[in-house]
Amino acid sequence: MVNYLLREPKSATEKPSLILLLHGYGSNEQDLFSFAEELPDDAYIISLRAIRDTTMGGYAWYDLDFSGGVRMVDAKQATEAQQVIFQFIEQVSSKYPFDKNNINLLGFSQGAIISFSLALHHPDKFKKVLCLSGYPEPELLKDVELGKDFSQLEFFFSHGKDDPVIPIAWSRQFKSICEELNLDYEYHEYLAGHGINSENYYDMLNFLQ
Repeated sequence: MVNYLLREPKSATEKPSLILLLHGYGSNEQDLFSFAEELPDDAYIISLRAIRDTTMGGYAWYDLDFSGGVRMVDAKQATEAQQVIFQFIEQVSSKYPFDKNNINLLGFSQGAIISFSLALHHPDKFKKVLCLSGYPEPELLKDVELGKDFSQLEFFFSHGKDDPVIPIAWSRQFKSICEELNLDYEYHEYLAGHGINSENYYDMLNFLQ
């Protein structure tokens, strides 16, 4: 079973939603869970720990190598990670009574990359998808079926203009894919690095509300 942190709904609601938090490379489940108290009261908030150890401590969804100036992504590991997340949702759906038609993803960096891929591969399973400081990884999207119905998905993309880890130009590719697939999305850029500033944070909360 995947390690996770849980915040149950603060208010009684007949059909609570689920917001699944997916952290970035080298981090852990505590990272995004710091948002939990501010996220919608009527939702289950679950922050997952990624499945692979990294050499510098922390965890990753899949191995990365940027050393040669080219991004090298282990697509096989990334596919396995998505399967693990999908299985996790199935397992906890019998434990927590969230609305299976209202499952949302919030991912940062590598978690954002995974979130976007998950949503496009399973567009009937998710609703709102927030991709913070990530980019659309072509290796993970090659087998997306273009004829699928993406109409229930709503995307929120944000990126720091001064991000030294993932260049802003990579993030802007989200927009071209969304236009191509006619996806419902909003895209924001902020005066920030590889992180979430206060403006981004409040825009994210507004989108979730």
